[in-house]
Amino acid sequence: MNWMKAYQADLKLAKAIIKGDEKAFNEFFDTYHPKLFRFIMNRVEQDYDLAHDMAQETLCKSLDKMADYRGEAALFTWMCQISRSLIHAHFVKQKRRDKVVVPMTDSPEMRNILENIAMNNQQQPEQITLNAQLKHTLEEVLDHLPSNYGHVLSWKYIDQLSVGEIAEQLDTTQIAVQSILARARKSFQQVIQKMMQLDHFKDLLNTQPENNHG
Repeated sequence: MNWMKAYQADLKLAKAIIKGDEKAFNEFFDTYHPKLFRFIMNRVEQDYDLAHDMAQETLCKSLDKMADYRGEAALFTWMCQISRSLIHAHFVKQKRRDKVVVPMTDSPEMRNILENIAMNNQQQPEQITLNAQLKHTLEEVLDHLPSNYGHVLSWKYIDQLSVGEIAEQLDTTQIAVQSILARARKSFQQVIQKMMQLDHFKDLLNTQPENNHG
């Protein structure tokens, strides 16, 4: 399956980092720091400084533990678990366990969906109307997508970049970008379809002031 290939790519990156490959380290930092920052922000009451510090700490701990990564799950999924442990420890130390934010994406059902993203097609990302919680949820979906899919969808539908501009970002052809976009939309749709089966996600959509789904 495609997600297995993605895990192999993650494992290859991890092994390169362990060997001291500077290019691999830079790729690791550039790819995962913003994802981890968004992931943590959604769980620490939008505390920017705390999220920044914890993202850095997660990266450091991940580097220290990189030899333990076996490619049995996505590297980002593995790092998110490290973040969860750091967040929990922080609030326990602060005696503020009640302040731990548990987003919808931390439910067992959603974690299973995010950690097992596959491919299919129908709904387009721009068809989703956002409120804050839904926006955070979809950001996590994009962050969990394999390859450059999350970046490509964000550039296309959030930043409104043209196919040509995306091709320049990826240093590839417009034809290749069209192919990547098609696969990314399929991957995104697979997740959305599964999320639509969850009652709490349906409730979240139904809270939209201008809901176009009914």
